[in-house]
Amino acid sequence: MNRLPLPSLRRLALSAAALLSLAASSCDGPPVPSEISGEPVCSDYEVGAVRTKMQGSLRFPVMLTVLDGSTVIMKTMVLGRRSDKDPVKRILLTDSDEEYTVQWSQCENERAPRPVEGGAETKEGLKYECGKEEVYSTGQLVTKKGDLSTHALTFVPPPKAECWMSDVPETADAGAPADASAPDAAPTDVDAGGGEDGGDAGAASVTDDAGAPSDAGAPSDAGAPSDAGSDGGSAKKKKPAAK
Repeated sequence: MNRLPLPSLRRLALSAAALLSLAASSCDGPPVPSEISGEPVCSDYEVGAVRTKMQGSLRFPVMLTVLDGSTVIMKTMVLGRRSDKDPVKRILLTDSDEEYTVQWSQCENERAPRPVEGGAETKEGLKYECGKEEVYSTGQLVTKKGDLSTHALTFVPPPKAECWMSDVPETADAGAPADASAPDAAPTDVDAGGGEDGGDAGAASVTDDAGAPSDAGAPSDAGAPSDAGSDGGSAKKKKPAAK
């Protein structure tokens, strides 16, 4: 009976293992995008006296880690969307029947905000260190080959969910034009309100002077013909008597 030499047996064993590995990998589909829904919206804001426009983001970023057993499949940072119109964040997972462990953790360090204009990453941004990652939620993700809905993830809010906000104080007269004009309008209101007394005074003068028919148009004084005629008539009668 002829036996193969030991080196040949080893080569055959390695070839068989490679074929099995290739067959197993051929069963998996290509990586497919998996959407993360429920990501918070952090709007752009302004800082400083010149009101520099800054990109909205979470003050304390969230780290998403997907594990297969103890092996990290992927890891990404979630900063929040700047508006509702921004596309949702996506990750890539193999299109296969798998069961993953999903961990949500939050960085202990704040991430420095970046300006909207000149959006190239600064050295400061590149040097950002998450620091200690506090895991606040752990779950399972079971994917089915050909069913992309099973690849979807839902964002789990962290303990510190606040966004960066503007530090520019709001001016008192900027948003309240009615209050700003109140000091100028107040004296007018006082004069207008005192018009009640003025109206009374005017009414009294009209009533006492202009509208007193007994004084202005009294027929007994201005046009009393009885008195004038009686005096003149009596004088004419006395002349013949003198002759």
